[in-house]
Amino acid sequence: MELSLIHAGLAAGAALAAVPVILHLFMRQTPKHVVFPAIRLIRERQKRSRKRMKIKNWLLLAARMALLALMALALARPRLHSDMPMGDESVPTALGLVFDTSLSMSYKENDKTLLDQAKDRAREIIGRIPDSSLVFAVNSADPGVPVGLSPSAARKWIDNLTIRPVNRPLNVATGQVYPAVAECDRPRHEVYILTDLSRSSWSPDRPAEGLDRAKQVKGSPAAKIATFVLRVGSQEFSDVAIDEVALSSTTATQGEPLEVRGVVRALGPNPVSPIVEFYLDGVKKGNQPVEIPAGGQAEVRFTTPPSLKEGEVHRIVLRLTGAPDALKFNDERYLSFGVRPALKVLLVADQTIDADYVASALDPSPGALKSFELELARPAELVVRYRDTLKDFAAVFLLNVATLDESAWGLLNGYVHEGGGLVVGLGDRCQPKNYNGPTAAQVLPAQLDDPPHAAPGGEITFGKILDVTHPLFERFAKEFDSQFAVMPVFRYWKLKTTEASRALLSFADGAPALVERTFRGAKTGRVLLWSTPLARRPGLNDRARWNEFPDASYWAFPVLMNLTVPYLAGATSDQLNFEAGDDVVLNLKPDARYQNFLVTGPDEKTTERLSPPVVGDPLKITAPQHLGQWTVTALGPDNQKTMLGFSLNPPRSESVMTRLEPAELDAMFGKDGYALADDPESLKKLIDVVRVGHEIFPWLMMLILLLVTAENFLANTFYKEPPAPTDAGKAKAAA
Repeated sequence: MELSLIHAGLAAGAALAAVPVILHLFMRQTPKHVVFPAIRLIRERQKRSRKRMKIKNWLLLAARMALLALMALALARPRLHSDMPMGDESVPTALGLVFDTSLSMSYKENDKTLLDQAKDRAREIIGRIPDSSLVFAVNSADPGVPVGLSPSAARKWIDNLTIRPVNRPLNVATGQVYPAVAECDRPRHEVYILTDLSRSSWSPDRPAEGLDRAKQVKGSPAAKIATFVLRVGSQEFSDVAIDEVALSSTTATQGEPLEVRGVVRALGPNPVSPIVEFYLDGVKKGNQPVEIPAGGQAEVRFTTPPSLKEGEVHRIVLRLTGAPDALKFNDERYLSFGVRPALKVLLVADQTIDADYVASALDPSPGALKSFELELARPAELVVRYRDTLKDFAAVFLLNVATLDESAWGLLNGYVHEGGGLVVGLGDRCQPKNYNGPTAAQVLPAQLDDPPHAAPGGEITFGKILDVTHPLFERFAKEFDSQFAVMPVFRYWKLKTTEASRALLSFADGAPALVERTFRGAKTGRVLLWSTPLARRPGLNDRARWNEFPDASYWAFPVLMNLTVPYLAGATSDQLNFEAGDDVVLNLKPDARYQNFLVTGPDEKTTERLSPPVVGDPLKITAPQHLGQWTVTALGPDNQKTMLGFSLNPPRSESVMTRLEPAELDAMFGKDGYALADDPESLKKLIDVVRVGHEIFPWLMMLILLLVTAENFLANTFYKEPPAPTDAGKAKAAA
């Protein structure tokens, strides 16, 4: 703590404390010597009281001196400071401004967004500094070192601020402001952070950047940079938002509908009844009213028509209407998807029963619209019938096949290296010598350890999923785990995996149940190897009865098979829906040749021309920001155009209006390293405290009052005349 004086010259008045001493020295009377013979009693009494009178005189003198000194000090208006720069509004200032421009700042109160309120506060702050000051302003969206602006130029900069979908954490944005303010030669240094204190705008696990670098600036007064965190907006928010949207598949199959699922959330003390509208390719296809309790959520579902055109990118919009809402950016969500023909799948098996379960899972309703076109073949037909057409199949299933000749293994080897997908289900008929051959080893992710392994105790179950982020498992990882934990497995092949493979699923004893191998190329090829069959036998004594995986009582088998084929075909990697700030990656046809790409934003004004990537690589669009539906026009030979596209949604975290806790601000700035203000009045008080200090004038006046009272009491007590003696007293004294 340090002490300063507003009127330092008046502090010289403290010298008046010497006046009582001077008066005492010059005005004291010279004692007269009077000799009274034989009055011994008076002399002895005088000797005893002299010592007491000295003490009383000194106390009274000290009180009068302190009274004068305190009066002079009070007139000088002393203030206490907490290691902050002292001054008033006329002191040139190095002023740092950090604006939160995230989407949550678009919340409206009294017809003003929170960003507009932050602008008003900033203008008030600038209005209290002289024109000789410099302003260093940044927003949370744009990185870069700020340039010192005059107050008038800073006002124009503030006027141009807008909401941005992609932002840095505010305690990262401070990394540009603190060093710039510290290097400025103005005598006072202040930094203001204007925000709604939404947690999504901060990174609470890291300290505020720039403070350490500012302290390293030679001659820097960084230790005395005053930091103000100014919260705009009220404490409580009310909001209705489409919190989540999802498609039942990233790609629709020709002739099949696609389900659209949305979650609507309400924030606030009151229930709401909004309407969710469903638009497909710009045309309204339906709406659904929802009832949402206070602080609750509800789900909506829509279905696309089956007659969508193949080869085009189709666009979906879910839009909220019918409910008052102060935050608009999360009232719409966007989706894009493509339509593909039914995927062709080849099932190769020695016995039909070994292919029946996979066929039933992929085509449960023969004659209905199909996601997959299935063909069944014997191993001997593989080369003869499919030498030239195998590449047309999205996936090949090799189901409990005893052996394949070298030409068949060679055909499969070329198929997967060119981007094909192979699933191998091992069973009782498989011959290890054939599967461990040189050509098969170039295809399979593991070798078979002969003989087949019987489960300890006759029965075990599947174990845990080893990679819950894998596309086969990520959507239903917990549900799969609960089913795998009760599925009986009686026998399986022990596998010797290679460095090129990885296990995705194990048995309860830790042995691999599902192993994958990938082949990189223009299109990624994949092989999935199951060490137990993808079929079952009901007979208890049947030697082919190895597990109950495909049993009808377990839904995991058909779901997993339906996820497997699109995964092998690469359809699951055709992502067309992204969040603002993500890099957009669009897969291109491996055999297509493009000259350039024109990327057009939702406003049809934002355009960018991109060069084609290396053949086989995807097209990458770096961090687009405009929310909505984007169009990508690919120009091929002879000016042939191919229309692509994607959707860009706001980050979900922006709709979570959780406030930052004071302890988290303490961790970022230090417990005494900042001042938090909630409104203009509290900000003014904090600024006064930091700039001028704590006023101690009232305390001095109270102390002066106490001293006046004490001085008066002492004077009246010390110099009070003794009462005149009574007749009885005189008689007693005479005796």
